[in-house]
Amino acid sequence: MSTPGWTQGPDGRWYPPAPQGRPGPPQGPGGYPPPPGGGYPLGPPMGGGYPPPPPPPPRRGSNTGKIVAIVVVVLVVLIGAGGYFAYRAVTGLAAGVTGGAGGECPAVSTADVNSVLGGQFDVVAMGGIGSIAAPMLDGRVLPDAESCWAVQSGQGTEDLGKLARIARYSGGDAAARFATELQNAHGTSEDRGNGITVSSAAYFNKSVEAGDEAFCTTGDGTGSAGALVRRGDLLVYVSTTAAGEGKVPDIRFDPDADPGAAVGFATDDGNCDLAVALAAKVR
Repeated sequence: MSTPGWTQGPDGRWYPPAPQGRPGPPQGPGGYPPPPGGGYPLGPPMGGGYPPPPPPPPRRGSNTGKIVAIVVVVLVVLIGAGGYFAYRAVTGLAAGVTGGAGGECPAVSTADVNSVLGGQFDVVAMGGIGSIAAPMLDGRVLPDAESCWAVQSGQGTEDLGKLARIARYSGGDAAARFATELQNAHGTSEDRGNGITVSSAAYFNKSVEAGDEAFCTTGDGTGSAGALVRRGDLLVYVSTTAAGEGKVPDIRFDPDADPGAAVGFATDDGNCDLAVALAAKVR
């Protein structure tokens, strides 16, 4: 039943007449007002209720939950380890993981990670780690390389488990990049003038025999230490806490050393050995 002067649009709604002297609502096809957002509906469209809303988009399979779990475990490591490690986390935490996150690790199989590090691991491709992982999963070496994160499966907050980062870079400049990484590991000092010198702390542990050339690092803020190995045009950096069984290691340092000298951990050599072994599995 219609009301005099009102017009039914193609959407089934009824629209009032325009006040005299004022233009009516914009006209759509066929002279009717456009249905979305206009007019004053008097009830549901003719012939039944309103049409159902469109179905939600299909869910895409991803490893987002697993990635979040890894980050949470790492944060628990940092918070539970005390003020120094929490400080390292807060000062380095920033944008996040860059492109390529999710899916299986293309660099190494989960079976190889399990075999070398001992235990069952969730291994996830994380793309470039950006700045979020710099203090959490050892972004000191090859920070822009495609990386995979590994965390020991089935660990709760009462048992932090083992962590690892596997980074891989391939390119004709691999030898030059290795030399730069080695120099950075020894610590750098830059004179900015006006009595200002900017220095970075050292994290070089020792040179090792692996591939064409290799060296190991000391532990970072979580006690994660590793090895950078070059095989031709391939660079692989593996860093892990596995030698410490997920526990915070004892710190070893020389109180008489220079302020920028590397701080060592009791598990550095053990993590170095594990890292070299896992780097050999990276393809």
